[in-house]
Amino acid sequence: MKISLPVMSSIRAQIILGGLLPLILVASILGVVVGGFGIQDKEESIHSQTRLIVENLSQMTEYYLFSGDQEVLAKLLDSAVESRWVDSVAVVDAERRVLSHKGKQVPQKAVLGFIDAWEKAGSVAYVLDSQLLKSESFRFEGNVKFLVRSIGGKEFDISGDLYGQGNLPASEALGWVVLLIDTKELDLATGQVVTRSMWVMLLGVVFSLLVSLYLSNRFSRPINAVTETIDRLAHGDMSARVRPTGKGEIVRLASNVNIMAETIELSHQQLHERIAHATSSLQKKVSELEQRNKELDAARTKASEAEKVKADFLANMSHEIRTPVNAIYGFSQRILRPGSASETKEYVEMMSRAAKLLIHLIDGILGFSKAESGAIRLNESIFDIRLCLENIATIFSTEAQEKGLELVALIDSDVPEFIRGDELRIEQVLANLLANAIKFTHEGHVLLRASVDRSDNSLKISVSDTGIGIPSDEIDNLFKAFEQNDSTYTRNFGGVGLGLSICQHITGLMGGSVEVESEPGKGSEFSFRLPINTQLKAERPVDEPLLKLNVLIFEPHPMARHSLRNMLVMQGITVYTAQSAKNACQVLSNDLPGTRRIDVVIVGLSPRSDMDSVNLENIQEVRRCFSGPVLLMATSRHSESDLLINIDGRVKVLVKPARTESVMTRLAELSDTSASPAASSSPSDSSQAFLQSRTVLVAEDNEFNRRLIESWLLDWGANVVLARDGHEAVARAVEHKVDLVLLDLHMPNLDGLSALKQLRNLDDAGLSSVPVVIVTADVFGAQDCLRESGPGVQLVHKPINSELLANTIANMLGMAEPVVVNEQGAISTAAIPERLRPKLENELRDLGDALSSALMREAPADIRNLLHQIHGVAGYFQLEALVQAVDSSRKALRHKRTPTSRKEVEQLLALLADPYAQTREEVDE
Repeated sequence: MKISLPVMSSIRAQIILGGLLPLILVASILGVVVGGFGIQDKEESIHSQTRLIVENLSQMTEYYLFSGDQEVLAKLLDSAVESRWVDSVAVVDAERRVLSHKGKQVPQKAVLGFIDAWEKAGSVAYVLDSQLLKSESFRFEGNVKFLVRSIGGKEFDISGDLYGQGNLPASEALGWVVLLIDTKELDLATGQVVTRSMWVMLLGVVFSLLVSLYLSNRFSRPINAVTETIDRLAHGDMSARVRPTGKGEIVRLASNVNIMAETIELSHQQLHERIAHATSSLQKKVSELEQRNKELDAARTKASEAEKVKADFLANMSHEIRTPVNAIYGFSQRILRPGSASETKEYVEMMSRAAKLLIHLIDGILGFSKAESGAIRLNESIFDIRLCLENIATIFSTEAQEKGLELVALIDSDVPEFIRGDELRIEQVLANLLANAIKFTHEGHVLLRASVDRSDNSLKISVSDTGIGIPSDEIDNLFKAFEQNDSTYTRNFGGVGLGLSICQHITGLMGGSVEVESEPGKGSEFSFRLPINTQLKAERPVDEPLLKLNVLIFEPHPMARHSLRNMLVMQGITVYTAQSAKNACQVLSNDLPGTRRIDVVIVGLSPRSDMDSVNLENIQEVRRCFSGPVLLMATSRHSESDLLINIDGRVKVLVKPARTESVMTRLAELSDTSASPAASSSPSDSSQAFLQSRTVLVAEDNEFNRRLIESWLLDWGANVVLARDGHEAVARAVEHKVDLVLLDLHMPNLDGLSALKQLRNLDDAGLSSVPVVIVTADVFGAQDCLRESGPGVQLVHKPINSELLANTIANMLGMAEPVVVNEQGAISTAAIPERLRPKLENELRDLGDALSSALMREAPADIRNLLHQIHGVAGYFQLEALVQAVDSSRKALRHKRTPTSRKEVEQLLALLADPYAQTREEVDE
């Protein structure tokens, strides 16, 4: 039975309607009045604030508009735009040029149109609308409100000795300030006022509704009681009865409803008994069907499990084999990268160990059934546990660094060097633990740590991470074969969970077990213990000079810093540490105990990217405080040559985590004084170190030319400051107060001539007249520059030799005696430093590829620039055949393409493609 809702003719509806209409009318009138006055007050407030802003701007910008200080003018406009009511603000000078504009971009014509409209309106002080604009050249969508104020117009005295100008005439304005009001914010404020008005109306409606409901409920409650009883009967509640209240028709209606309910209840009971009998018979049949279904499910589950075991075994083989294969692939890619020749042997050794581990893993996986039956046996021997841990960490370095993780091998200083055990089985356990830690860690670090537990004389080896963690109730499932704690991990990370089962079995054979500590969202730690069962002492030879080294470790990551410190302390080296560039510079600038100084600085780079801004800033900060040798602990993301291009001075590169042997080898190379750039000259030799205590700026965009000149200047005792373009040259000159500038004409961003003009225009008297030596291969352009630059400038053409450059510098610095420079300072092909040869070959090949690409694109400007760079490099290193090839190509390319011109260019490209053969021929000659 369906009970319909009351229609408008019902008593309840009429009572509600009669009470609501008058009150709603009153609330509406009140809301409209409140809203109207509120909107008016808000607009007046906004107009008042914007008028105050534009008045302040017109007064504050008067001085800066007159003085031309654009930077301060821009800051003033920035502060004005910060107001929520300001959409855009512009400053226009007396010549109607927009000097500065902040906020929403408005066409210049529109800005000038606002000024014209303001003047036509009589230069009023109130807010104007864009409807006043009649220009056809631009239009605004909607109504734009704006304010205009003139700047100046009164006498403003500026000191004559500051700008060399007199007083501004009092009758002329310096310009105008044009301010656009943010109509969106205005509309938002208006909306807020309207919202408050609507709330007033809503409250009135709610009050009216409550009054009407009270009156309607009072009259309709008895009728509702009868209606509810009938509704309960319709939904099966046979015990529902009406309690008669009141008098008259309602009481008679309630009695009839109760009689009807009793009749329906009796019929319902008889029907229920018949249904119960039929249901009992049906339940017996359903029970029989359920039993048969359970038997079928058990048979199907048994077949599925057999198929799953096969699939899990095959998937697990891929999971376990992938780890050493990744290491082999990663190290092979490092070998193929430019600049990796010095690390080739080390990489091949790591690939060999990874291949050996791969073979062992395959044997272990295929023999998993033997492990379950207890057939696996340990092959124990005495081995170097420190080297084992360093090797396994190195194998996983590529995989960790590809995810931007810091992989640290932290070996405590009291860990013995040799123990007895099965080295390959221990590596297998560590490989599984490290692979899982890296796989389940998105950011942070993975720490492989070895420490001694004196309570039971055991070696604890742990692998901890900052990954996703494991719930405590799921840890027991980790060590079950082919299981993981959550199917979500399988979908997101792969694997089937056999690795930890194998680890638990192997550690069990060693007399221990894998222990787990984990917290979801914070990371996990897996550890196991090995007995210290040998008394063999380490016999690690350390070179005597290395024992005297004072090494500063600048590594932001605390674990990596601790690991490097332990490694060097074990070798007998004095170590200082710093966690920031500021701390590192404090150590480098202060004398150490006993008047010792830092000999080598080790700088650790972030695993996210070797070349990001933070790493480069740290390296540059250290280089500003320390000119000695630097060892970079980098990641596998960049080759050594890529890193060394951005770093001056003596630098070596190692990929972390590095083995102790590799670190000591690099320190030995860096501490070899015979390899120092300044070793060929003696500071005590006054004829050689004639630039002692002088600071010289070298502005050259080509790295090899820059390093060659730097080596000469260091031989002559100078403090060298390097720059790669004109902007950097001017900044470095101001920062270091240089005594002389060596300037190349052709540089990116800002050329040499423009940089020279900026130097001459500096307020600093010393820098504006600093001696400048122009070093260039452009004969005609250099002569024009020499005529424009005035006194204090000398020209040296490429290719240059050290004697000519030294004499030119001496004459410009006013040295009375000519400087005598050893002939070994003159560069020749045979004298190219071995450390620069690979980089020179790569640079020439890269220039050749770029030139070939520019020729295919027919880009004359790029071709001229590349030929200039090639000519400069060849001239510095006196590669005569290459110089002649560049000159011939320049002449040929000035004319239309002919067979002869193509031949000249092809010869040049051939020389660039095989620069080593070309330099070898010149050496033989």
